[in-house]
Amino acid sequence: MHKFLSFIKEFRIPKKQNLRDALVSFSKKEFYIFTVALIVAFVSMLIILNNLNNKFLVDVPMKGGSITEGIIGMPTLVNPVLALSDADKDLVSLVYSGLVRRSPDGTYILDLAESYTISPDGLTYTFIIKKDARFHDGKPVTADDVVFTIDKIKDPTIKSPRTGWNGVTVEKKDDRTVIFTLNKTYISFLDNMTIGILPMHIWKEKESQFSISPFNIKAIGSGPYKIKSVIKNKDGIPEEYILKSFSDFALDVPNIKTLHIKSFSNEKDLIEAISNGSIDQAGGISPINAIALDKNSHVIYTTSTPRIFGLFYNSTNNKIFTDPNVVMAFNYALNRKEIIEQVLYGYGTIAENPIPETILKNDGAINIDSDSINKANELLNKSGWILGDDGFRTKGGITTIDKTKKVGKKTITEKVKVNNGQLVTLEFSLTTLDTPEFKQSTEIIKNQLKAIGVRVNTEKVYEIGPLNKIIQNREYEALFFGQRINHESDLFLFWHSSQKKDPGLNISMYSNSKVDKILEDAQKTIATEDRITKYKIFIEEFNKDLPALLIYSPKYLYATTKNLNNININTLINPSDRFASVYTWYANTDHVWKIFTK
Repeated sequence: MHKFLSFIKEFRIPKKQNLRDALVSFSKKEFYIFTVALIVAFVSMLIILNNLNNKFLVDVPMKGGSITEGIIGMPTLVNPVLALSDADKDLVSLVYSGLVRRSPDGTYILDLAESYTISPDGLTYTFIIKKDARFHDGKPVTADDVVFTIDKIKDPTIKSPRTGWNGVTVEKKDDRTVIFTLNKTYISFLDNMTIGILPMHIWKEKESQFSISPFNIKAIGSGPYKIKSVIKNKDGIPEEYILKSFSDFALDVPNIKTLHIKSFSNEKDLIEAISNGSIDQAGGISPINAIALDKNSHVIYTTSTPRIFGLFYNSTNNKIFTDPNVVMAFNYALNRKEIIEQVLYGYGTIAENPIPETILKNDGAINIDSDSINKANELLNKSGWILGDDGFRTKGGITTIDKTKKVGKKTITEKVKVNNGQLVTLEFSLTTLDTPEFKQSTEIIKNQLKAIGVRVNTEKVYEIGPLNKIIQNREYEALFFGQRINHESDLFLFWHSSQKKDPGLNISMYSNSKVDKILEDAQKTIATEDRITKYKIFIEEFNKDLPALLIYSPKYLYATTKNLNNININTLINPSDRFASVYTWYANTDHVWKIFTK
């Protein structure tokens, strides 16, 4: 060590003349070796420096890029008050902003609003609009625009499909302050505040043409993207919208500069377009098409939906559903996982309870009972349903039993016929929609219940129009159908006994006074944790009664190109919610040192 330190101390960089003399003194072989060593040293140094540089570099989103999304249907009402189809709502979510925005995790974040307060009784909501909130034409967003939009929703001549505004008054306090007053507590009211705000200065002059205004196509909002141009077909119907990022968007300038929204008439054409690369992405695709897409070029994002599919019993039309042992036996016998695998190709989750995951996250995995078929048979035996030679169960009718009696000192046995009333077969008719998914599901259910001796008749299959009439009149014994529970307040509509008749949505005709009270109280409970406690009691009661056999909740499937980043669709209430965080998506990246990202 001492010698090494002495060498370092005495080391001097050779003078230019000394280096020249040394090089001249090299033999040809020595010069070759020296040159190779110098090149190796230089290349090694570059590699080391590059590795060190990369170690401190990170990828960050870069503004720019273009993506093309395909949708089914042609948007012709890009208006938050009028939008009805999924295609309309997709464009509305890109072009318009509300006071708040539903984030990918299901919570609400400020959008056009700077802040808001809710009164302790939950009846008054006060919103303050951001000072720099702007529409795409540069005009400021004011309280007048908010009041105008809500007035249009409530105008009966407009016939807006937006709901949840009965008993709500809205008033302007000043240019930036809006006050909403409710006549009763509405726990889902904050979702109303996601409604896109119309620019009054444009629409005020078009009020008489509200439903047919050209601004329903060339819309002006305050959302993350503004409409640059619209390409129409020969009939004048929009088939492609070209959108540009809005530099004054309230939540920051979107990373993706250009969005192309192309319309298709059906899923077959949509999938063909994404497969051949003419579009980058598409949402709401069916499971069978999702598994067929090239995974080398596309990513399939999945998320929970507010839809629950199952068997909804009508015990008024078939009394077998009033027997707790029978409905519990059905619950044991049904293999939900098999249905999900065969019908949805695995793109679904088992429905654990009547509240979708978008509202109440499930506690854990479903426990599969390997002895469930035996338990189902035991319950049916207990209720007196006898398995016949034909494989189906019956109750009642004429049966022969052995009867003993004394004749003198002898005991003899004789066959005696006993009338147990009318012979009844354990069976029911299952009504459903005429689509491949629904029909395949009912056939699987039929076969699974046949294994425990239940006859299921699956001939009652209808188009949506006639089926809706059947549902309205409650003319079914059991219905395989799906509920869409967008908000907590919808639980009341689906399960409260007051909703048993049309237009109520309690299609199981469920009646439980304890459940009624829980749902009524939940409507008035402001604190989320308190509502969750009530919902858990509701689930317990539901599982005791089993008014429906809940089966699965399908996943929403979103296919995107692999070079698109930061897609976040953890919770979807509506398909258009996939664009909730569109402004954070990015296709282009840049490499910068970590210190410049802080």
